Amino acid sequence: MRLQLNASPDLQLTGFLQYDNVSNSFGANTRLRWTFYPPGDLFVVYNHNLRTRDPVTFARELAFASNQLLVKLQYAFRC
Repeated sequence: MRLQLNASPDLQLTGFLQYDNVSNSFGANTRLRWTFYPPGDLFVVYNHNLRTRDPVTFARELAFASNQLLVKLQYAFRC
């Protein structure tokens, strides 16, 4: 499932939800992009992953797998 919200041309919020039936894992990805100046962007990305507790019995209980928070600043110098 994908969701995209464009609050303005300079501010975007995107979210992804994904389930993998091979590894029995569930992942969520949220990305905020802010264009603070035409050649400059700030990205804030949050990833959250869950997995089944017992991959042999395929229990429906989900357990924490990982979290990740990334921040990226991108700026282009134009001559």
